[in-house]
Formats: sequence, C-alpha cells, structure tokens
Amino acid sequence: DQLAPAACLSRVGARKGAPCKSRTATIAPSLARRQGKHVHYCTTTMRRTPNRDASPPGEHLPLVHGSSAKPAVARESLWYHSSFLIMAEAMGMGVLGIPHATAQIGWVWGLTACVAFGLVSTYSSLLLGRVKNDAFAQAESYADVALAAFGPAAARLTRASVLLTWQSILPFFLLACAESARTFAPWALLDTPTWLLLVALLLLPPLQLRTLHQVAWLSFASSVAIVAAISAIMAALLLQARDDAAPASPPSAGGRRHSVWLPSGAASLDSFGAVSAFVFAYQCHSVLLEIMREMREPRSFPAAARAAYGVMGLVYTCTCVLAYGAYGSEVAGYLPESMPPGHAKRLVGLLLALHTAVAYMVAAQPLHRSIHASLLAEPGGGARAALCWLCVSSGVLLLSIVLATAVPFFSDLQSLLGSLAGAPMMFGFPALFYLRACRAHGLALSWFDAAACHFLLYLLTPTLVVLGTLSSMRSIAHSWEVALAADAAAQAQPAYLR
Repeated sequence: DQLAPAACLSRVGARKGAPCKSRTATIAPSLARRQGKHVHYCTTTMRRTPNRDASPPGEHLPLVHGSSAKPAVARESLWYHSSFLIMAEAMGMGVLGIPHATAQIGWVWGLTACVAFGLVSTYSSLLLGRVKNDAFAQAESYADVALAAFGPAAARLTRASVLLTWQSILPFFLLACAESARTFAPWALLDTPTWLLLVALLLLPPLQLRTLHQVAWLSFASSVAIVAAISAIMAALLLQARDDAAPASPPSAGGRRHSVWLPSGAASLDSFGAVSAFVFAYQCHSVLLEIMREMREPRSFPAAARAAYGVMGLVYTCTCVLAYGAYGSEVAGYLPESMPPGHAKRLVGLLLALHTAVAYMVAAQPLHRSIHASLLAEPGGGARAALCWLCVSSGVLLLSIVLATAVPFFSDLQSLLGSLAGAPMMFGFPALFYLRACRAHGLALSWFDAAACHFLLYLLTPTLVVLGTLSSMRSIAHSWEVALAADAAAQAQPAYLR
C-alpha cells in the first residue's frame, strides 16, 4: 500500500482518477509541497487507495527523517522470527528482579501484578498492530504514527521521547550483562566500571549488524538461554532451600518470611516501585512497530505478540512462585546472587551474559538506525555509512557506560525504568494512537476498547509515572546511603582486616 494522493479512487465505482470528495487528513504537507503534490488519507474507507505515482516498493515518504526517502528494508521476518525478537527484547533481566518485587508486596499483589500486566501488555501490543494494519500502514515507528495522526510537532516530541526511552533502557542491559559476566568469572576481582568497559568492547563488533532480521536467530538463542538460566536458578534455589531447612526450627526462625498481602511495615508508596518492576519486565512496545517494519506479512503480528507474551507470562509467574517460595523476603534483587557458589552459578552467569548481550543489540538497533538516518542525507551501504554506524554505536555505548555507573543498583534501576519509561510506552502511546486512528479513519470502536484505552491513558499511565517514579527515586537514594555507609565502615577497619 502507498499513501494515496488527492486524486484517488472511491470505494463505490467512481470513474478512474476522480478526486476524492471525502474528508481527508493531509500528511506531512511541507514534504509533499517539495514534491509538488498533496498527500492524503482517504477516510471514507478502511482501505488505502493505490498511487500510480508512488515510489517503488521499499521506498517510503519521509515521515520522520530528513532524507528524501527512507531506505528500503527487506521484509524477511515471519511471525515466529518476530516472536523471538519480542522475547529477546522483553524477557530479559526484568524476570530476575520480579521475585524481589513480589517479596516487597506479598503473594497476592505480586502474582496479581505479574498476570495482570502480562494481559494488559498483550492487549496494548495488539492495539499497535491494529494501528499499523488498519490505519497507518506506512508507519514504522511511534514518531511516524504521531506525525500522521497529530502533525510534525507531535512527531518531534514523540521521537525525542522514544529515543530517550531506548537510551535509558540500554544502561540497564549493559549493567545486567556486566553483573552476569562477574557471576561467570568471580575470580576476576574487577569493579563495576571495568566490567562495563569490557562488555562494551565485546559488544561493539556484533553491534555493526544493521537490521533486526540479522539478529533474529541470535534472538532465538537468547530466548533459549534465558529459559535455561531461569530453570537452573530455580533448581539451585530449591535445592539450597531444602538443604538449609532445619526441621526442628519454626518456619520463622530462618528469617525467610512470606507475606500473603502487603508485608507489615511496608510503606504504601514503596509498593508502586515494586509494581513498576513488573511493568519493565514486559516492556518492549516502543520497538514493536520497528519489528513489524521487517515482517513479510505485518498482519500476522498478533500471532507473534500472543505467542511471545504467553511464554513470558508463564515464565514470569513460575519464577515468582518458585523464587519467592524458596527464599521469601531474603530473595536477592538480582536473583542469581541468591544462588550458592559453584559451577551452576557460573553457568547461569554465562547464559545471562549471552542473553543480555543480544537484548542490548535488539534494543540498540532501532536507536542506532534512527540516529544514523538523521546524520546521513542518503542512508544506505558503503564505507561512509558503515563508519557512521560505527561512530553512532560507539557513542551510544559510551553514554550507556556513564549512565550505568551512575545508578549501579539492579532492582532500583529496573523499577525506575518501568515507571518513568515503561508505562508511557506500554500503556499511554498505544491507547492514544488507537483512539486517534479510530476517530480519524472512522474505524469502529467497541465499548470495551473505549473503556480500556481511557483507563490506560488517563488512570494507569499517570499513576505509575508519578507514584512509581517517586518510589523508585526514594529507593535509589536509600541504596546509595547504604552503599556509602558500607564503604565508610570498610575504610574505617584496620588494613589487615580489610
């Protein structure tokens, strides 16, 4: 499908080339004027009309970037490739922080959040599929949809928000990969910044892959690695809990408390930070349009979304039940730290390092492509484009190292990203885009979709952004106080005791 010009064919047998008399929405007028024509969406039908003067397949109107046309992209991915990409992007290190989040809010609220956010994230991803397939077929990103639906100013603001979100997620994956490498090689007495630098150097060569399809099978290996790592963690934790159990002791003697509801003494505000950890565990919606961009048949996206989020929901629920059941309130914020030392822990570290490395690649790829297209007037192949891509990927890596060093607390960073970045991208933008698409294109809006979209847009998103961010910032400040106090106590000890 191409965007239809002002002269289009109506649905009901109008003569060829007759102007469309329906209400239309002009898309990117400044760009159209440079090409000497107007570009319209026909809003009387759900089907876009053909354009005889349109550019060849693979070439699109410049909805976001400043170049004359977007580079052609090979549509090679099938629905299961896209499912692997979704799982590699979302089912990452977030799963290793949700048992600790469950310990902060208890059995009922923890499992409810795990299941509920899985269902809501699936629904919002299906909304994006409808927006792409039924309204804005040429849209390849959130910014493209914002431009077609609201205009250039909204597109610039949306694009900036998405780029900031992508950049904020990358330090988390980099920190997780460094922690996993430390778990794999505990004998290497290196500090966190050094591990971050080593991981970045290893990531730089594979980051030169420039399409998501090129990393699709790496994504499959990454998904297998995270499932294997979680299985190994669960087995090790259950065995350790069984060995540590003292039959003669009362259940509360070991300090591994379990709470059915919110634990006693827990502040209500702090619970929003824990809930935000579940949001982050499912968050990858800002790249879903990028994934659909490379699908051979974008209308098969709902199958990919249902399969990916179904697997994630099952894995997350089992992880919460087994880890919190085994270790209770003592479960670590970074789950592998609860494992006893040994070969199993090192194997888990290796598997998680592989997974988080691929997750970083998948999350960084659209960010690199967006910056790369903004820097080059004619993005494409050649040595100049490859050198520009190298500079972009290196600069993003360096910035990620700096940000990961500033907040080196795994669970706190996960909660902050879930509330500040995950909630708008997961709930706010999909609901807003779908409501606008239905209004602009006359699509039928059911009472359920209307109620769900307004709930996501006006209640859930503001609540998580405001209260979740406040809770996460309080937790980060407390973690820095504890870390600085521990460092001061260590420095106060005599040298021979350190």
